[in-house]
Amino acid sequence: MGSLTPWEVDMSQPASNRTEFFLRYTRSLTFLCLFGLLPVLFYGAITVWDHDGHYERLQFGLLVLCPVILTFGLAWIMFSRRGVAITNDDPDLQAVAKDEFRRRNALRAFRVAFATVLALQFPLAWLLSIRPNPDGIMHLATFTWFIGFISFLSAFLFFDRD
Repeated sequence: MGSLTPWEVDMSQPASNRTEFFLRYTRSLTFLCLFGLLPVLFYGAITVWDHDGHYERLQFGLLVLCPVILTFGLAWIMFSRRGVAITNDDPDLQAVAKDEFRRRNALRAFRVAFATVLALQFPLAWLLSIRPNPDGIMHLATFTWFIGFISFLSAFLFFDRD
């Protein structure tokens, strides 16, 4: 039998190979979430500052890009599993989920995201006040949520690298 690609794993292999498979699987899902959220953030930024409708085609393209990225990304991840069934009670998946190093990285990423959101509140509110909009508070809340989530995913992927 030929060598396995990084996404393939023989489930009869030792647990260390299966654990590596689950690590790569969860990391790829995290990347997919990050790259699926970025177009939505850019869409929101363009929507806030484009009251005259100059960038409608770009807005539509960004709005369509998010589900396309998520669909093709998820299809690629599912295809790359090569039919390996993953259940929530798999002991190796539970080991990856309960790994102390990954939990510590998630906590550090949460702190980075919290600090980023706190640091960006005043500049973001100032930028949104430049072009007054009746929905300004909703835009501020939406941007805060997306910036926090994207900074959490980015920091987690940075801290969780090999």
